[in-house]
Amino acid sequence: MPGDALDALGAFADPWPRGGPDPQPERSWGGRFAELAEALGAGGDAGGGWSEDDLVAVLAEEVDRAQAAMFARRLRATDGLLGDLGSAPAAQLFRVFLRVRLEGILAAPPPRALRVRGLADFLYSHAGRLRHAASGGPPLGAVLADLSWRGVRPGLRHATVDGVSADGPLFVNLLEVDPRRVRLVARQCRRPGAPARSLTQVAREEGAVAATSGGFFLYSEPDIVPPATRYQPVGLLISEGELVSAPSVGRGALLVDAGGARIAVVGPPAGAVNRAEAEVGPDTDSIAVVDGEVVAAGRSLGVPLRGCVIPTTGAWSSGDAYPWPLPAANAMAGGPLLLRDGVPTLDLRAEDFWGTAPPRTFSQDETGDTNLLPRLGVGRRPDGTLVFAACDGRDLDRALGWTLRGLGRLLATLGCTDALNLDGGSSKRMVVEGRVVDLPSTEVRGGDRPAEASVRPVQTAWLMFAE
Repeated sequence: MPGDALDALGAFADPWPRGGPDPQPERSWGGRFAELAEALGAGGDAGGGWSEDDLVAVLAEEVDRAQAAMFARRLRATDGLLGDLGSAPAAQLFRVFLRVRLEGILAAPPPRALRVRGLADFLYSHAGRLRHAASGGPPLGAVLADLSWRGVRPGLRHATVDGVSADGPLFVNLLEVDPRRVRLVARQCRRPGAPARSLTQVAREEGAVAATSGGFFLYSEPDIVPPATRYQPVGLLISEGELVSAPSVGRGALLVDAGGARIAVVGPPAGAVNRAEAEVGPDTDSIAVVDGEVVAAGRSLGVPLRGCVIPTTGAWSSGDAYPWPLPAANAMAGGPLLLRDGVPTLDLRAEDFWGTAPPRTFSQDETGDTNLLPRLGVGRRPDGTLVFAACDGRDLDRALGWTLRGLGRLLATLGCTDALNLDGGSSKRMVVEGRVVDLPSTEVRGGDRPAEASVRPVQTAWLMFAE
């Protein structure tokens, strides 16, 4: 078997970071590999040995049926991609692994849905690498050296990278923003009970000349119970001086004031306990805080999904206001940090991507930084200029996708010394002058630029206004 493929599967044996569930059961096999492949149906058409409908039914016990169907489609499509690679030993190995791993996931206790999603992303990434292993394109630095920037407004430029690098096909849209000449506003775009809107609609209604989607939000977590609701932001969000979401987890954030922008980790006070550490607070006098409100006071308090438990000696009661400091007029958390003072960095545990802290896709990731996904990031150059990068993925022919380290390398090549990951995947979006400039990323097999109806609603966003 090819050594690189076997090494890749080692991510599941000793994954980094490890915040996820216990290892799952997997079948042992005493015979030859070819016999195992035949027994699992890994040599024939896509999906041998497992039913997509049955998989959807199992996953729908944890997430809504639309998500369950999407995860199952991705896994089916990935199985087909591996099948298209024919008799290549690595492709055969990955196809057998898909079946063994899926069998184990379904035999283990929940959670299952996010593990299936992670499995599909992991194997899509390796199928793409195998297909484009000999792409023959130039290195990333050479591709970016030919950038053609278009002036949108004073202090705002746009560029598109559409081609092939040594790592395969890529499609990236960039916004270069001078925060001293362009007003940036962090916005929660969707509130409970309000209609969903696309980023194009939000930008048009608010008069923004450009916009990107923003940070993480509750989505697939299995324990979203009141007062938490789906689509609420996770981590710090300040919009025009108003606290929307408190920094209950210590995450990297983009902070913007009239004088400029910076990237830094912002979190709760020292001693606070969030879901990255425990689900029950200490047996000392404490308060449970969600955003700007105390929701409980006492000992051994349950740690809220979007909040934290803070030890205190004061007299507090439920309903009291909690005075979070506001470090900037506009701020939004993402994470993890990708660059700090010019040095690559990636420490998910230090930024509270662990345990049951949202989003679970990060805090309970089993594959480490191996998946090629649609990514959204922002970097800061030494002169204060910001660079937003919307990197497409899940498109085998036009845009394979990026790892977190790859996104950091991209922003470093563009001259950034500090950089931050924002929410990617199907949530990634960029709009310039009322037009969506990036590609859809919901399915494994991508397509052309989407019609407005196919663009996913936006939850949070960075809006850019010409001054």
